[in-house]
Amino acid sequence: MERFIDITDFTREELREAINLVTFVKDNQHVYSSELKNRTIVNAFYNEDRNAKMAFSTAATRMGGMHFDFKCDEQESLRDAVMTMSSCGDVIVLNHPKKGAARAASLYATIPVINAGDGDRAYPVKTLADISSVWIEKNHISNMKIGFVGDFSNNALVRGLLQCLNIYKGNEFVFISVNGKPISDDFISIMDKREKPFVVYDNIAEPLPELDVLYMTKVTKDNFDSPIQYEARKHNFVLDERLLLTAKPDLVILHQFPRGEELDMSVDSDERAKYFSMLNYSVNSAMAVILKLVTKRTGRLIKPRYEEATHDFKCLRENCITSTEDYLPPLFHENAEGKLICKYCGQKYDIE
Repeated sequence: MERFIDITDFTREELREAINLVTFVKDNQHVYSSELKNRTIVNAFYNEDRNAKMAFSTAATRMGGMHFDFKCDEQESLRDAVMTMSSCGDVIVLNHPKKGAARAASLYATIPVINAGDGDRAYPVKTLADISSVWIEKNHISNMKIGFVGDFSNNALVRGLLQCLNIYKGNEFVFISVNGKPISDDFISIMDKREKPFVVYDNIAEPLPELDVLYMTKVTKDNFDSPIQYEARKHNFVLDERLLLTAKPDLVILHQFPRGEELDMSVDSDERAKYFSMLNYSVNSAMAVILKLVTKRTGRLIKPRYEEATHDFKCLRENCITSTEDYLPPLFHENAEGKLICKYCGQKYDIE
């Protein structure tokens, strides 16, 4: 691998291999204590993400390498920033507010690029930690009923885990919509692709007794149309010790911190709460991804993945990286429905 942009870059077999590597790293970190000797991880976080930055910094240290934070200047082109990082680092860890930023960076970087978050499109390293957490805690990733709590109009963490769990047989999905909004068309198309059943609820109490895994996401007042709606619906989605009395004894509760009011602290002492372990798995996942990028790679530099423009028009989406980096080549591919898909942000366009 020379870049890690999206969890869908992995085939099913490669995903399983990555999960196995995360599991092995968890129990054998000492094996890789000098893997990054004389190598440097460059953390370029245009958006602050404390947990992701800590995970990669810790991973670099545990692997015997170095890390530093790149001073991100939004007035500087991403291309210039990437070339600067390539001159002094060995791996770029990029978190950027625009969709497709990591893919854009890989067009010009002469060192591997890891996507630590590009807008609300993908967080593949966190997703690898999520699916690895399911595997480690349940010892399997099929034939389960998985519940998600949150706002599903656009949630990259839920989308990523859903993409992974969807490829395994027998999985069913439950969505507890905290604000009553419908789940996104992207989620539905993911499940329809493999004919996976799903149900949407407006409260957590009703489906909880049937769940094998409960994946919770942070809920704030910003997820609601008004403070009044938030207060009116809050009791429907808060998980506490009382509700857990109805849950399965082997339920696995996951959460990518920080939390909001959706997860009461009374749950923390329950053996089914595995979200603190997830913090360690996030470091293990960062180590695993770095290993796949640097192991057996001779030399420091790679050839940039530049691609020629596929069309003579650009994506019009405001949160696409092409909206601010106008030198980027327009890149599209055609899907089975006959629509053009922007390779950076995923926006669909009708072919005229």
